[in-house]
Amino acid sequence: MIQLQSLRYSIGERVLFDGIDWVIGPGDRCALVGPNGAGKTTLIRVILGEYTPESGTRSAAKGTRIGYLPQEAAEAFSGTVLDRAMEAHRQLLGMREELDALHQRLAEIQPEDPDLEAVLERAGELQHHLEMQDEHRLEPEARRVLHGLGFSEADQNRPLEEFSGGWRMRAALAALLLSDPTVLFMDEPTNHLDLPAMEWLEDYLEDFHGGLVVVSHDRVFLDRVANEVRELDSGQLTGYSMKFTKYLEEKELRREQMAATNAQLDAKIAQLDRFVQRFGAKNTKASAAASKKKQIERLKSERVVIPRKAQHIRFAFPPPPNAGRLLVRLRDASFAYGERVIFSDANLDIEKGDKIAIVGANGAGKTTLLRMLAGQLEPRTGARDSYPLTKLSYFAQHAAETLDPKWDVMTAVEDVAPDTWRPRLRSLLGNFLFSGDDVFKMCRVLSGGERQRVAIVRMLLLPTNLVLLDEPTHHLDLAGKEVLEDALEQYPGGVIVVTHDRSLMARVATRVIEVNDGKVVQYPGGYEDYEAARIARASSDKSAGREDPVRVPVAAPSANVPQMGKGGRGASGGRPEGGKGSKPGPKREKEISRIEKDIETREARMKILETVLADPELYHDGPKSKASVLEYETLRAELESLWERLSELG
Repeated sequence: MIQLQSLRYSIGERVLFDGIDWVIGPGDRCALVGPNGAGKTTLIRVILGEYTPESGTRSAAKGTRIGYLPQEAAEAFSGTVLDRAMEAHRQLLGMREELDALHQRLAEIQPEDPDLEAVLERAGELQHHLEMQDEHRLEPEARRVLHGLGFSEADQNRPLEEFSGGWRMRAALAALLLSDPTVLFMDEPTNHLDLPAMEWLEDYLEDFHGGLVVVSHDRVFLDRVANEVRELDSGQLTGYSMKFTKYLEEKELRREQMAATNAQLDAKIAQLDRFVQRFGAKNTKASAAASKKKQIERLKSERVVIPRKAQHIRFAFPPPPNAGRLLVRLRDASFAYGERVIFSDANLDIEKGDKIAIVGANGAGKTTLLRMLAGQLEPRTGARDSYPLTKLSYFAQHAAETLDPKWDVMTAVEDVAPDTWRPRLRSLLGNFLFSGDDVFKMCRVLSGGERQRVAIVRMLLLPTNLVLLDEPTHHLDLAGKEVLEDALEQYPGGVIVVTHDRSLMARVATRVIEVNDGKVVQYPGGYEDYEAARIARASSDKSAGREDPVRVPVAAPSANVPQMGKGGRGASGGRPEGGKGSKPGPKREKEISRIEKDIETREARMKILETVLADPELYHDGPKSKASVLEYETLRAELESLWERLSELG
């Protein structure tokens, strides 16, 4: 559908890319990757026709409809969220407006009016076209997409200007998806999405049949939506016909092969050069020496440029101050903004060395909980206890913007560094991808990702034993995210992080806390265990007929529902009482007896699992802990279904 041939583009003397050849066909699903500043966004804009290349050609097949989501799509719009999404069908909306105007005119026009026939004919054409385009389906489909991206039905009818930039970006994304492009370009689409919206988008793109090119620093997202990789680095576009995770392995393998090839060439060149040095001045060997010189030049031209090797952190952080077992505790804590309750009855113990991820939908209260743990917000009811030896630091979403623009990178880090670290600051900054003279770059000219890395270094150098971070991966590229993951994994103190970055959670978190529907729920084990439990819960809720398992309210017991006593049984300890005057027949009595036995079996197994899950040693074995959590959640769902059936039988 789109073909690039020998494309070249430069800014001043800097060549962004040269000799680019690329064909984007129907059904291609490509991840466009490369370091910050490599020119990925510029390449997309050349493909879109917004920029003109210096040389080469760009062509698109007839009928190609291109959709593009830029990094920042929070433009002003005067209508509602639904109106913004429906802009995808602007042409059809214009037809509907014209048809409505014609209907109004027809209500007023006189039978003898000479324009009557033309008005009727035009109204018929418009009506036929709208019916052919299934106009009646447009709004329901737009609402479905908006719901998937996190907009409630009430929010869909609110003015878009009332929402933050991130939510306006979601509305723009909805309009883009509804426009049904044949080739879709997306530049960092997950930047403002929470986990449910990201997963919905992944499912949506799985059913998308057009060509897809996505730029993203979310490794899990790339693995799920793309099956090939194009890497733009050092002006060259290199293809890898594999998923992103495999590409990382293949890239390192190719780098090693290239290094081995260059080493062989260097050895051959050195051998030939020794011959030239030894015999170049002898008349009898002059022609042979000249031949060797030509051979050396040919071999030098065969050397390949080796891709840059990923840098890794190799240093020890300052030891955290001594602390007791407990660092921070919440007891029956609640918080509300006015009448809106964010969460209630939160009970948390944050212990020395904990690595915790806080998850939940946007607006659920993750940052509020983090700020309460940091002591920036006081609970409305309940208590927050901090202990004398606890020394914490808080990294807000916009911490990088607080750097003094008059500082250079080195000065910004020296401002907080302990004296013992000052001789090693250049080495430390090198581990955070600031090499050579980069340490003297002024903070005011740094990119968003560079400022974020400086802010992270400053935070980790503080003498603390608990760090709290709110969305620290925003603006970080893949290399920057790896640096952060390495840093937090090695950090000897406790870590609490609010993030939507699944790879960060999977690598760092040893415990997950979910803020959802006014509750703060703890999940033992890491992110994979949480995912297993969440999927099991969603599956059981779906089988029970609940469309939105995350937000199902817990109903108070009624006369028709058995009260749960100890062990999950009815309040009487036996089966629930039947309806008035009911007397079960033989078949029903047999089924009741069978269900009661099933309940007893599952309750006994759940008690055993509760003991197993309470043992911290379990979580050293990832697969075993995941299986145990999944089994427990499945049993819980089955038990709930059995009690419902028992209640129906009376």
